[in-house]
Amino acid sequence: MTPDELYARLSALYSRPLELKITESKSTYASAIKTRSGVLRLSVHRLFLEAPTPVLTALIRFATKPDRSSRAVIRQMAHLYFTSLEPPKADLSLSNAKGEYIDLQELYDRTNADYFDNRLKIPITWFPTPRYRKFCHMTFGSYDRTLPLIRINRILDHPDVPLPFVEFIVYHEMLHAVCEPHLDRGGRLWVHTTEFRREEAKHRHYLFSKEWGKQSLKFFKRSLRGRT
Repeated sequence: MTPDELYARLSALYSRPLELKITESKSTYASAIKTRSGVLRLSVHRLFLEAPTPVLTALIRFATKPDRSSRAVIRQMAHLYFTSLEPPKADLSLSNAKGEYIDLQELYDRTNADYFDNRLKIPITWFPTPRYRKFCHMTFGSYDRTLPLIRINRILDHPDVPLPFVEFIVYHEMLHAVCEPHLDRGGRLWVHTTEFRREEAKHRHYLFSKEWGKQSLKFFKRSLRGRT
């Protein structure tokens, strides 16, 4: 159904002022807030465009007075939706792995052989370093399951960044392709599951990388200042 059709069906079930937003969120499939004026603002993943009436009823219940039953229905709907999708094929043309100091493809190939028996076929590339205003958090890499594609922050392409740390970041993102995310009772998707953390700790540079990562913000702050 279309977003307008979904809105009409939800409005019929709720019978009070309702605003609907369709998202592509990878962490939360459904969320709701009620404004002071009494309008229910509902944000839902596009998977609910395929939902039958019992699921929409559970969605309204989840948005207004969540209970175990409504959460279970949402989890089941999300599971059925994503397991029915054909796994995306990697577009190798997206790969641009050669950096000034680091070749991500070399790290990827070595990691693939050492930890994944060369099973993974995922492009890897750099993404431009964002403009950081406050150095309280930094994203070193990401895995896009929909493409699929691994992106690594170009800030790591620096002669003074320890290569073992970059290797670990590449491994971390590759691991996301192996460890399935988990949807909890509240409708939140967890990508760093217990299984993920267990496998992550098997990397040979795990302890070093965790420790270096804790101290890295000061380093990158100095590094970025030196580039301006």
